[in-house]
Amino acid sequence: MRTLLLFLVLMGFWLLLSGQFDKTFLVVSGIVSCLLAVYCCHRLKLMNENYQPVESLPRFITYLPWLIGQIILASIDVTRRSWGASSAIQPRFVKVPVKIDHPLAKTLLANSISLTPGTVTVDVEEDHYLIHALTDEAEEGVLDGSMEKRISVMIPGYKPENPPQSAEDSP
Repeated sequence: MRTLLLFLVLMGFWLLLSGQFDKTFLVVSGIVSCLLAVYCCHRLKLMNENYQPVESLPRFITYLPWLIGQIILASIDVTRRSWGASSAIQPRFVKVPVKIDHPLAKTLLANSISLTPGTVTVDVEEDHYLIHALTDEAEEGVLDGSMEKRISVMIPGYKPENPPQSAEDSP
């Protein structure tokens, strides 16, 4: 079931990006490349619930608009600062503790941080990420744990040992 679902998602994504529905060679090339990708995932033992929690799709669909909103807000902030005074940008490296240990959640967190303008995940360790942040606000945004909290609740049945605490959850 997961194999077929992965193939269908990859094929749909390929068709969406290529826009080529009428050229036989291109469609066959897309099918072959999707089959090869599925085969590689199967050989790497990535076809299990840890890496493909199908049940998390509805939660991911609700996470995506929030992430897009954060990307837009951060883009506006970085643009405003880059056109403003040079002192508005103070780049620094930040060591961000990470409490989740689910492999998919950790990957999603690192990529979500990098997608948000003003922050880039530079290094991933077991218990922390090294993040490059352009401003104080970007640093506070990755340290507050709100993104980690949203991601950890997306994984069905996943209960982190030490759930991330946001400022709102603190007594």
